[in-house]
Amino acid sequence: MPFSKREKTGRRKVGGLTELCDFNQLGLDFVSASSYSVPLRKETEPMNQELIEVLEKKISDLVEKYIALKEENTLLYEELQRHTTDREGFKSRIDAILGKLDGI
Repeated sequence: MPFSKREKTGRRKVGGLTELCDFNQLGLDFVSASSYSVPLRKETEPMNQELIEVLEKKISDLVEKYIALKEENTLLYEELQRHTTDREGFKSRIDAILGKLDGI
């Protein structure tokens, strides 16, 4: 079944050769770059600067929280290792006591 739309084709340069591209076949509908590239207006520039500063502050806070959580995670891991070692010690002592009780 033929397309009802006009075929859009473009040329692409590949390794020094120009290759014909059928954009309809690829399922792409391209719009020229000039139609969606809008320069910033002067009155939005101060607002953008404020937004960037707020974003920088939030990123800085996030990095600080990440570092704090990473340090806390390290401490908790060390504590877990200590508790695991203690548990193994208690387990061996209890096994020894139960062995003595079985011998009685």
